[in-house]
Amino acid sequence: MKDISLSDVFLYAPAWNRIGGQIRDMLSSGSPLLLETDGRLIRNGVPVAARPGVGRVAWASPDAYVDGAINAFLDHCRAMQLDWVQAGSAGVDNPRFAALNAAGIQLTTSDAMVPSIGELVMAGVLDHFQRGPERRAVQASRQWTLLPFREIAGSRWVVFGFGAIGREVGHRARAFGAHVTGIRRSGGEDPAADCIVLPDGALPALAQADVVVLCAPLSPATRHMANAAFFAALKSGAVIVNVGRGDLLDEAALIAALDSGQMGHAILDVVSTEPLPPDSPIWAHPKIALTCHVAGLGNGLIARSDALFLENLGRYLSGAQLRLAVDQRLFGSG
Repeated sequence: MKDISLSDVFLYAPAWNRIGGQIRDMLSSGSPLLLETDGRLIRNGVPVAARPGVGRVAWASPDAYVDGAINAFLDHCRAMQLDWVQAGSAGVDNPRFAALNAAGIQLTTSDAMVPSIGELVMAGVLDHFQRGPERRAVQASRQWTLLPFREIAGSRWVVFGFGAIGREVGHRARAFGAHVTGIRRSGGEDPAADCIVLPDGALPALAQADVVVLCAPLSPATRHMANAAFFAALKSGAVIVNVGRGDLLDEAALIAALDSGQMGHAILDVVSTEPLPPDSPIWAHPKIALTCHVAGLGNGLIARSDALFLENLGRYLSGAQLRLAVDQRLFGSG
């Protein structure tokens, strides 16, 4: 067992307020370093200054992301000689994570948002296939109008990035009767897909796709993977869903494909610039359904995140392998 105390732990204060008792049961005496919601660093109720050499474990809990405190939290992490940082996100494309990785700090990601992302993808595709905007318009106008709709059963889905999120999407789509092709570098087979293909073999699948879902992590290799050539390879009228990162998709090329009729519809939970500027054409485009990076914010997120950190803390203390350790290739280092 690693010999650390609570004084070696750095947390966002709301997370400590929720599960501090459980953390205290796992560690010896001491008081954690906390980042308060007002930006102050506190230890045992007393304001302190961050200093290198303070702390070994940090948890960037989802609260810090939602409250806009994540950058400050990670900046403090960089000033400490930490062993491990648990992220509250599935991706680590924030440049501050790269700096932590370069400093030799072990990073782990989160899969706590996976169920809610899967639900948002299905909700978006269902709303488009079932002509949701038209249904709401005829109800508002008090017209009794028959609107036949498209079924998911029999549709073909291609899911880029068949990790935890991609597998969740595949599992749910197949439950509706869709055919699912997963795209991932490791290949192989997966019970959540009808077939798995390597990225180099994606073009034939794209040509048959009714729905394409982007779940891949952002890296130099995946930036703007969905570009003009990508859209040209798609079956006419296809739907694209982006729940990965905004820069997976070339937004100018997407709008051109939608305007030309090559693409049928886009469901975007993420965009290249967040918050989206008021003058962006994405806001009012008739073929784009936009949500504001909320796919992971289901009501079960916090409880699942808490459980993951506590599990990984136990693994860290016992010397066991941490769950969801970051692949170094995301930072171009192997």
